[in-house]
Amino acid sequence: MHPLLQRQLKKCFGTAVPDGEPLRKLIEMVDAAYTHADVDRAMVERSMEISSRELHDRNEKIAAAEKKFRQIFENVSEGIFQIDANGKLLSANPAMASIFGYPNPDVLLLNLSDIAAQLFVNPARWSEIVAEIDRHGSVTNWESQMRRADGATIWVCKTIHRVEDGESRPVYLEGTLRDITVRKAAEAEREQMQQRVIDVSRQAGMAEIATGVLHNVGNVLNSVNVSVSIAVDRLRASRLNGLGRLATLLQEHQNDLSSFLTEDPKGKQIVPYLASLGESLLAEQREILHELSGLIQNVDHIKQIVKSQQNFAKSSGISESISLSELVDDALRINAESLERHRIKVERDIATDLVVKVDKHQVLQILVNLVSNAKHAMRCSAGERVLTIRAGALNADSSRLVFIVRDTGTGIAPENITRIFSHGFTTRTDGHGFGLHTSALAAKNMGGSLNAASQGLGRGAVFTLEIPLVLEKQKEHSWKAA
Repeated sequence: MHPLLQRQLKKCFGTAVPDGEPLRKLIEMVDAAYTHADVDRAMVERSMEISSRELHDRNEKIAAAEKKFRQIFENVSEGIFQIDANGKLLSANPAMASIFGYPNPDVLLLNLSDIAAQLFVNPARWSEIVAEIDRHGSVTNWESQMRRADGATIWVCKTIHRVEDGESRPVYLEGTLRDITVRKAAEAEREQMQQRVIDVSRQAGMAEIATGVLHNVGNVLNSVNVSVSIAVDRLRASRLNGLGRLATLLQEHQNDLSSFLTEDPKGKQIVPYLASLGESLLAEQREILHELSGLIQNVDHIKQIVKSQQNFAKSSGISESISLSELVDDALRINAESLERHRIKVERDIATDLVVKVDKHQVLQILVNLVSNAKHAMRCSAGERVLTIRAGALNADSSRLVFIVRDTGTGIAPENITRIFSHGFTTRTDGHGFGLHTSALAAKNMGGSLNAASQGLGRGAVFTLEIPLVLEKQKEHSWKAA
């Protein structure tokens, strides 16, 4: 019997086991209840012991997790922050304080009340970020210029998302940011270096073209000198001096001119002499006019060469209207003397009625390089030397303008097809490797492309320049590129 029950019965009846069947059953039931209560209490105590141990373990895990999170929060190199809907900074880690030039997060939070006005170089940028988060719930890798505590400008990349409560109501924004100033500076320096490479390449190309222009002008000047020398020689050998002597003779006999012309032997020779002199002077005039006409043509040729070079040297980046035929003519004119000297036949298929808006300098630069390269590729060719230039819209509905330059020269080895556009790569002993590299960059700057194709060494090459087509007037000529 349960000890507690024994004590209670003895207190009431003077004995631990009173007589009577009903009372005994009651005692048994109460005894069982006490026994069950002890078991239940023991189970509760055991459960509480287990729960207490589990709670302790859970608390230790939570504490460890919090410690780990705190270590990450405080030691991570990226800034971590929370911001309320009004743009006020709620929390920040040491990295964010360091990025913006504050000694610790507490000073950062104390000094910042409006991040848009205080941190962003362009405060409207924060409005753009908030609008994007409102639409999509987050922004990823958004770059902005921001200010440090000392006023210095830095570049920062941010990833931010919206935090909501259980009823999908926005509570605050939280995110990370990192300082990318060094990377942006490196990108800017790389762009400057690339531009310097382009400038140097263009200058080298310009020097080569200028050399060609001077050579062409020199050859034309040789023809000019020949024409001038012939004209001078004709004038020096002219019979005009005899006409002066004849005038003097006639003045001496002006009082008896009639009898002098009809009776004097010298006077009788004057009329035949004048007829012969007139024929001679007319012949001299024709010869001198012929030489002067050639001289005018040569001077005009020089002017055209210089004009082509001036067109080539103009600043790029400005689109202007130009006839497609005129554009190709300028590129050929700069190389005209060399093409003729190397006996290269030029075949053209140009949409002569097509007027387009292009960056004239850049397109001309590419065409001059392609024609010059084709000339060099064919100058030692034993077979027929043919340079073919085609230019026009790809087809009637195309939005692309295509220039194709084909030669019958030395061709391109398969392993070099992808290398010829690399900076500094050349197969010519006198080449510098700038031309095709610069041309490919220029084509890319215009939203186009420059490609090469060849069936191998000794089988010629084809270069295709493709750029956006902007018409000045409706085109009527188009073809499919071969």
